[in-house]
Amino acid sequence: MPNTYNRRQFMRAVLLGGGMLVTGLAPVLTPVQAAASVAVCRQTMLFMGTMVSISVAHTDTARAREAMARAFALGRALERHFTRFAEGSPLGVLNASGRLEDAPPQLTSLLDRALSLHRFTHGAFDMTVLPLIRTLETARQTGKQPDMQDLRAALDLVGAEHLHMSGQTLRLHRSGMGLTLDGIAKGHVAQAMSHCLTDAGCPDHLVDAGGDMVARGSKVSGPWRVAVEDPHKKGRYPQVLDMPAQGLALATSGVYEMVYDAAGRRSHLLNPSTGQGSDLAGVSVAAPDGSMADGLATALAVMPPREALALADSLPGCSCCLMRRDGRIQTSCRWPGRGLA
Repeated sequence: MPNTYNRRQFMRAVLLGGGMLVTGLAPVLTPVQAAASVAVCRQTMLFMGTMVSISVAHTDTARAREAMARAFALGRALERHFTRFAEGSPLGVLNASGRLEDAPPQLTSLLDRALSLHRFTHGAFDMTVLPLIRTLETARQTGKQPDMQDLRAALDLVGAEHLHMSGQTLRLHRSGMGLTLDGIAKGHVAQAMSHCLTDAGCPDHLVDAGGDMVARGSKVSGPWRVAVEDPHKKGRYPQVLDMPAQGLALATSGVYEMVYDAAGRRSHLLNPSTGQGSDLAGVSVAAPDGSMADGLATALAVMPPREALALADSLPGCSCCLMRRDGRIQTSCRWPGRGLA
């Protein structure tokens, strides 16, 4: 979770026709829509390196504000467990020393999920890619091409199988290894905030953590509606989704979010086995759970398209939309989105 507002901006929560706007162009409201929008309470805070917004419908303002305050407090608390940018955070200590005793259960629980994703994506999701990211970041800061010898050395440090977990003790088997939870933590936090809102008596809500979204229930004028922004930045929204009332998580990974070379071929989406960037422009994933959606969006982005579509189809309740660099779109069988006319 970076400390600058430059990640997960690919997916915009544009609540079309409901009088609410998370990001994007201001809507033109009819008198009926303008009246309906009053019943939706919305608050936004900056943390996890992005703008995190909560929208709550069908409840009084006082209850909504109290519930949102609780959800934001939970989100900020979880961020402190998962960030790699604070030296004193659990992840910061582990990366610096290679060992962490008494790891908080919030961290070990998310690492268990990350390891599960690593296994069923056949290594496409790997939270140990931090040495590669650091190598590319250093090259970008110096204005040089990454040294191939440095990249090979970084690749030797990648491999989730070299993370040892025993109870609350975490150990990295190779000196120089490092973990990043950037590819799964925001979706996980958004899901936790959604549960918090439901428990606080606000079951109709949308949480948008910079593009990692969890929706439940509905707004006044119908379902929560979100649009996928054009990864080529031409002002179009190629897909729109009506989020089901029973709940759905949506996450997107796009190669333009963080680019390490002038050609745009190497981004933060790195194949853990080769160190190469994604051939896709973006991937959106719908899933029953935020961490699943976030982690799958990261993994599918570096898989061959045919394998990515097959994997999404094989997972209950999951689907994906692949956006190629040439503008073409491919979707898995259960993808709930539709194109805009």
